[in-house]
Amino acid sequence: MVAGLAAVGLSLAACGAPAKPAAEASVAKDDPKTSPVEAASGDPVGEAPGVQADGEVVVAFRFFDGTFEAALAEAKAKGKLVLVDVGAYWCHSCHELEENVFTLPKVGDRIREGFVAVKLDAEKDQGPELTERYRVQAYPTLLVLDANGVEMGRMVEVADADELLDGLTKIAGGGDPLAALKEAADAAPGDLEARYRLALGYALAARRDEADAAYAALLAADPDNARGYAAKALYNRASFLVANLDGDLEGAVAVYRDLQARFPKSREAVRAHRSIGRQLHKLGRSDEAIASLEAMIAADPADVALKASYGWFSFRQRCQPAAGLKAVEAGIEAEPDNAELHYLRAELAHLVGDDALARTSMRRAAELEPKTAYYRRQLRRFEALGGADEGGA
Repeated sequence: MVAGLAAVGLSLAACGAPAKPAAEASVAKDDPKTSPVEAASGDPVGEAPGVQADGEVVVAFRFFDGTFEAALAEAKAKGKLVLVDVGAYWCHSCHELEENVFTLPKVGDRIREGFVAVKLDAEKDQGPELTERYRVQAYPTLLVLDANGVEMGRMVEVADADELLDGLTKIAGGGDPLAALKEAADAAPGDLEARYRLALGYALAARRDEADAAYAALLAADPDNARGYAAKALYNRASFLVANLDGDLEGAVAVYRDLQARFPKSREAVRAHRSIGRQLHKLGRSDEAIASLEAMIAADPADVALKASYGWFSFRQRCQPAAGLKAVEAGIEAEPDNAELHYLRAELAHLVGDDALARTSMRRAAELEPKTAYYRRQLRRFEALGGADEGGA
């Protein structure tokens, strides 16, 4: 199913996106089960694409290994588009797409020719942030982006290779996505969603002045955040314009705090605690960064996802891992069968030097999600550390 810039068609058979994402961090490394080894030419070598005897899957192209921002840079350097495969480990349709479509040579040829492919787990790493940014509503969703990160179109629950290839051709030939966004916004001045998409498009394309004007218009149109767009405008202005484009970390913190003061009950006000922490950590003020993460948890003590977000922050930023470990352990106390939390405890325990706890926690994560190849790989990594397990085993 192909959808353009302004609308998304959803199939009832697609895996529904959860209302609340689990965590946040940097983009995950790709899973070897879907990433064949490549020669210098970019062609896959080694195992033939397809489902292997042990159940592992080798696709017919390479998923980019690195951050989302690095993937955009790669696409810009090579004159390609970006294809983002958004899914979740529990999504049956996602596995079918991987096994039945991504393994076909003709699909691999087309993707290698015109795209930098990114695999995104919507519930882990940078997935929640990007899933929200691009308003993904169901899995699997394939986003086609230009090299600035502006969405050109999307496909939801692709059924077969021909549908995928036809959709890629139509979207890639669609012209300037920003022009289409502006046309949609101009055609319906009262449509704040269209105006929000245009503002985000300008921001992602690094067109700062147009983005700032568009966000200012959103603030004027929704001054009390009654429709939820004023808080989004302030959050994006801080993140994309002040922090990313201007490089003004102190200024970004000020905008986030203005958001929290003006709309304290908004979802963005809670998210801003994490973003404030990120900027403060970059400024070398780790104690203040952790205080901001503590404030995030205090905003909703029962929300385990916030504790996981704290853990991801400490792990990925290497910012006071002992504090992150404490938050994760509180989450495990509330949800003892949460595999992601056990994985985070393993990583954070390793950072604080407790490899016995790291191994025990990683085993538990792998037990809870035995089909998750990433956890199996990490278990092998922690087992290789050696030493006695927690409890003297």
